[in-house]
Amino acid sequence: MTRSVLIIGAGELGLALIDSFTTHPSKSSVSVLLRPSSKTDLSSYPVKIVHGDISLQSSDFSYLLKGFDIVILATGFSAGPGTQLRVAQAVLEAKVPHYIPWQYGVDYDVIGRGSSQPLFDEQLDVRDLLRSQEDANGKTSWTIISTGMFTDTLFGPALGIVDLKNGVVHALEKWDNRLTVTSSEDIGYLTARIALNQEDIPQGVIFIAGDTVNFADIAKEVERAGWKINRKVISIEDLERRLKLDPDDLGAKYGLIWARNKGVSWPVEDSWNGKNGMKTETIKEWIEKHLPKP
Repeated sequence: MTRSVLIIGAGELGLALIDSFTTHPSKSSVSVLLRPSSKTDLSSYPVKIVHGDISLQSSDFSYLLKGFDIVILATGFSAGPGTQLRVAQAVLEAKVPHYIPWQYGVDYDVIGRGSSQPLFDEQLDVRDLLRSQEDANGKTSWTIISTGMFTDTLFGPALGIVDLKNGVVHALEKWDNRLTVTSSEDIGYLTARIALNQEDIPQGVIFIAGDTVNFADIAKEVERAGWKINRKVISIEDLERRLKLDPDDLGAKYGLIWARNKGVSWPVEDSWNGKNGMKTETIKEWIEKHLPKP
C-alpha cells in the first residue's frame, strides 16, 4: 500500500530509515523534515525536503505534519529535553493518522520512572499522551518499536563496554546479564516493513531484535575476532559512585540501566522480526563487518 511518509531528522537512524523507506517496493512518497539551517545533502535520495524547527512550540510546526499518512521521529535525546513530548503533541494537533515516535531503545514501561537516565521519564510521558487519546474521535494510531541498544553503541566510548584502546571488555554488574542489540540498518529496514508491508500497521508496543546476548558472549566474539582482552566487571556500586561524583556522566547514567538488567533484553525468537522470519545482523556478523583488525 502506497503511503506518504515524513521522517523527522537525518542522522544515523534517519539515514537508515530514508534508505529503507525509499527502496521499499510500495514506492511510497518520502519526505524529510530538516532544520532550516541544516547542511545535510539528501540529493542522492528520492525525497522531498521540508524545513521546520521542532525546538519551537508544537503549535508552531504542527501544520508541517498535516497531510502525511505516517510521521516518524528519527531525532533522539541529543535534541534535548522536551523534544519527544513536543513532537508527539504536534502530531496529535495535526491529526496525523499514524505516528512512530523515537522510542527506539529499551522497554521504558518495565524500567519505569525515576531511573538513572531522567530523559527516560519523558519517553513515558509520550506513551501516556498517546495512550490517553486512544478512544478520542480522529485519534492518531501509533507504533512504538523497541530495539534494545543500537549495536554500534555497544562498541562506542560512551558506555565503555568494549574498550579496544585498553584491551578490555567490561560486563555491567554480571557476565550473564543479557542485552538486546539492533543495528541502525536493521532498525531502518524493519521499521519500513512494519509501516509499509501490510494495509494495517501493527499498533502499540512492538519489540524487534538484531541479537540478544550476554556480556560473556560479547567478550568471546571480540576474542574470536583476534583481540587479546582482559575481562572486568563494572558493578552497580561503581556506577552509582560515578554518577554521584558527576551527575552528567553519561556512561554511568546509561550503564546503570543495563547493569540492573531490567527491560533491556528479549528473545530474538519472540521479537516481531523473529516471528516473521526476518534475518537480522548478529553480534558476530557486526564484529566481522565493523570491528577493526588488531
